[in-house]
Amino acid sequence: MKKFIFYLLITYYSLLVTILYAQQLTERVLTLQESSRLAISNSQRLLSAEQDINIAKQRLNEARSIMYPQLEFNTNYSKFDAQSPLLLNSVLGNTILPQTNNINEIGEYYTTKLSLIQILWNGAKLGTTKKFAEAELKAAESDYEAVKNKTVSSSKKMFYKLLAIQRKLDVCKNIINLSNDKKNNYISKKNKFLIQRTLVRINAASEKTEKDQEVAKIDFLDSIGIEYNTIFVIKGDLEYKKADADLNKCLAWAMEYRPELKKIELQEQMDALSVNLSLSGRYPIVAIGGNYQLEDTKWPFEKKSWNATVSMTLPIFDGFGQFARIKQRKYQYRKAQINRANIADSIKAEVRKTFITYEHAIKQYEQRNKDMESVNNFEKEELKNLSYEDYIEALKLVMDSQLEYIDAIKDVVVAKIELENATGRSFE
Repeated sequence: MKKFIFYLLITYYSLLVTILYAQQLTERVLTLQESSRLAISNSQRLLSAEQDINIAKQRLNEARSIMYPQLEFNTNYSKFDAQSPLLLNSVLGNTILPQTNNINEIGEYYTTKLSLIQILWNGAKLGTTKKFAEAELKAAESDYEAVKNKTVSSSKKMFYKLLAIQRKLDVCKNIINLSNDKKNNYISKKNKFLIQRTLVRINAASEKTEKDQEVAKIDFLDSIGIEYNTIFVIKGDLEYKKADADLNKCLAWAMEYRPELKKIELQEQMDALSVNLSLSGRYPIVAIGGNYQLEDTKWPFEKKSWNATVSMTLPIFDGFGQFARIKQRKYQYRKAQINRANIADSIKAEVRKTFITYEHAIKQYEQRNKDMESVNNFEKEELKNLSYEDYIEALKLVMDSQLEYIDAIKDVVVAKIELENATGRSFE
């Protein structure tokens, strides 16, 4: 009886472990939309670009802050022995300690000061700094959109490539099953050799497709940013929805929607603002400010001081450093103009290449689609009536046609994704 209970407990424990392990190995179903969402949320480059946006926002806040008055409060307590008035470091409030009356006399000094400074004009530097920070934020947002488009495009392409390989693997398995269904032992040695070689090619195609599937799984997981040991299946339709494309429209859309071009335009704008910033160094700085200070050698304070000041600082000569900075900014602006033209040409070339690829993929798809109609009719009506030798050879031809058809669908879908990425917008 004890042995029976012991075996029962062991069986129950084993069953429980098996159930828990099976739950851990539950397949994760990934659709195209879910894959794109995971790619966006897990992309390290996209997360980095998002931080660049946050940094640019804070720089904009910092640029705006210089347009507001600067208010400071300072309080000091000093023990000192000074034979002449002593000016403290700016970190200590720019306080002036008075001269002590007697030699080696240790004095005490208390100060409390409230300061207000407002820059009124410095050669448009305040407004230009703000505009520069705004352009920098827009450039970071454009860079984010560019990375996002590439990330989503990559995940979509990897999804459809893996889906196509799975469909090809189903075709290979189906052809192998059909070849095993029909047997004929009464064949010549010559035909037997040819049949065996055909079957070897069929099995080799299936094995290669299985290898391609494992590699495609790794590429897909890498594109959506999840662990390589994730157990998953993808769910979707491998089909092409016809979308006509016009080259001139694609070129116009690319010039309007491509974030890379927007970024270089913003860079050109920032370089122009940099020229204005360097030019502002030629102009005077006008500011107003005031201080209210309580000071004395004892508590409570008896001495009170205040001031209201209007200041103007005019730069005269700095060793020609200002002229060098202006020329440097102008060269940078010219460089941005050259880069803009170069990137625009690169984008136009990319659109033209992807457009040619897409048009060719459509033609191949339409041709393979017509071919598949005759292949399907042949497989349904005439394949079963062939001799064993012709049957095996026909199976190989049917398999090749079906694999080429799947590749044609995959190629046209991927070409459409690449053209949409090149133009910066969807056709639908």
